[in-house]
Amino acid sequence: MRIAFVSLGSPFNRSSWSGIPYYALRELRRRFNDLTVIDTPRIDEGLRYASSLAAVGVLVSREPVVTRAFARWLDKQLTDADADVVVSIGAAHKVAYIDPKWPVIHVADALFGPLVDYYPKYRLLNGRSRRIGNALQKHLINRNQPILLTSDWAARSAAEYYDVPPSRFGVAPLGANFDIEPAAYERTEQGDKLKLLFVGYDWPRKGGALVLKVFKQLRRHIADAELHIVGCKPSESFGVEGVVHHGHLSKTDPEQAALLESLFRESSFLFMPSQQEAFGLVYCEACAFGLPSIARDTGGVSAIIQHGTNGLLFASEADVDAYVEGIREIWSDGPRYLEMTRAARAAFEDRLRWHVWGATVEAELRSLGRKANGE
Repeated sequence: MRIAFVSLGSPFNRSSWSGIPYYALRELRRRFNDLTVIDTPRIDEGLRYASSLAAVGVLVSREPVVTRAFARWLDKQLTDADADVVVSIGAAHKVAYIDPKWPVIHVADALFGPLVDYYPKYRLLNGRSRRIGNALQKHLINRNQPILLTSDWAARSAAEYYDVPPSRFGVAPLGANFDIEPAAYERTEQGDKLKLLFVGYDWPRKGGALVLKVFKQLRRHIADAELHIVGCKPSESFGVEGVVHHGHLSKTDPEQAALLESLFRESSFLFMPSQQEAFGLVYCEACAFGLPSIARDTGGVSAIIQHGTNGLLFASEADVDAYVEGIREIWSDGPRYLEMTRAARAAFEDRLRWHVWGATVEAELRSLGRKANGE
């Protein structure tokens, strides 16, 4: 089977779409020998910069001149590669209009309509951008080929939005992004200090303001509690007792990667109550280290965190007191906390690894191959 791999951003750039194309390609190459990457790094970068125009109502990547040009170019590339099937990683705008003779497996964290209604950055999209974006998405749906979404929320919202049966979509959570997976180990003690870990660049959207309010109130009950912030340095958190800033930590820098790993291993909870989160890879990474997560029940987060098992999920309307009480309740019960850390690691091993995602995609590819051969 000859597979063509097409992604939202270059799979050779680990920063593209949070590293998803990079790790997806690595997993598929582990499973298939005959795989061709069709890469468009300069165009992708241009479209990434042009995405800022969403603030004035225009989504350039869905413009017909862009999507049709991609289709024509891809048709030629697929012919040259003599491809049997296409794997699209978030690249709906590239593959939607290619010749239907090429079957496509499309992987995404959400589809166009639900996504633009969910994230505030898309709220200003004009009617035309929404129409052409939805027309493209419907065209891809109507190809009647596998669409794998990362959560039940994504599948359910897509089915409702586009008025198709939920069975039209498969669910395959993504894996935690590691070059070498953290070795399994079991926490035997909860530690003597409560340490909360926030990891994210977008402090407002990731719920930073709530994190800080909860932390300040927690300090009234647990005086030596700490909050470690990675990825950003919000001005409102400076001067707050117990807050430790680490700034941006790159996984490609050995010293910074080691520090980030130690924070995952030594913290008590990952605390990131995002206001919008289609999936949330950082929760998967926390699970790999046996680190329970505290989050808001929004978007696809519940595909990763099961409330009371490997973390705590709070309703969107939950207030500061609810978070404080929930954290204190778990932290004051050592055996229950340790059980939660074990459940976090088990969730990683059973559900949140690229190997698990790869097995689902491989099964879909094998099925398409059998259908193409008339079996």
